Amino acid sequence: MLLFAKDITERDHKHPEESGDMGLKAYMEYQRKLFPYTVVRAGLDLAYKELDDILEYIDNNRIPPAGASRQDYPADPDDWYRSRFPWSAAFLKMEDMHFALVALVKAMDSFRTWEKVGACHWPVLYDAVNNIIEVYNGLLAGQPEKARDIRLSNDVPVMFDDFVNNYWPHLDFMIFSRADHPHERHQERKEMIEEAIRNKMGDGLNPTLALKAIASRFGVDAATEALLARDPLRTGDLQLEERDYSLGGTIGHYDAATGKPVIDIDGDYRLNHSFQSAR
Repeated sequence: MLLFAKDITERDHKHPEESGDMGLKAYMEYQRKLFPYTVVRAGLDLAYKELDDILEYIDNNRIPPAGASRQDYPADPDDWYRSRFPWSAAFLKMEDMHFALVALVKAMDSFRTWEKVGACHWPVLYDAVNNIIEVYNGLLAGQPEKARDIRLSNDVPVMFDDFVNNYWPHLDFMIFSRADHPHERHQERKEMIEEAIRNKMGDGLNPTLALKAIASRFGVDAATEALLARDPLRTGDLQLEERDYSLGGTIGHYDAATGKPVIDIDGDYRLNHSFQSAR
């Protein structure tokens, strides 16, 4: 199983302050209608199928393979890849993303081990989950009977931005890039890191060296540094690291001084609820 900021197999978390806050109660009832494991697993399945189809098409001299279930193929597969998986394509070639998807699917199918998600995997998961949620929400709105075949929730649209706020530990792969969604939950850390990098650049360091200089302060690992610097992939970058579940934890917010996570699942839900209610 993959380690996220929260346990994606847990669906029934009760917040101790629900009874006194109707807004929070409604938010937590929404959370209990989600199937987090299925959101991730279905996203990976769709991403793997789509990418596998396109790679097979490329290997077949860009001729649709006989008996293929896919009805349409892009005139420019590279352009399709950048459009369909924008964050993954920014860091990984199609073949590398395909390898990462295989590792992620395998981990999701194991309920006996826990794997730490690496720097290269977070953008892949982000794109995969975003795409499946778009498909599911569209079906719920127009063809609800087909949406039940995917079943990401108990018949409620899934809020992608909120899902990422709750289950991603950070969005470090977006440093100095702009997301398509607010992701307020993660902006505090991102902005602190970017400001620290700018300060180091003011001392004459280039962006790569500036990030390296502040990385340990914010807990940015070497793999993320390499990813942001667009360094060539190293052996093991696409592999998952098996970990003890206790190292996963649940993240409530980031300490303003260090940018490091504070463990508090109830505080995390209340914080993310406040972002949704403020919109």
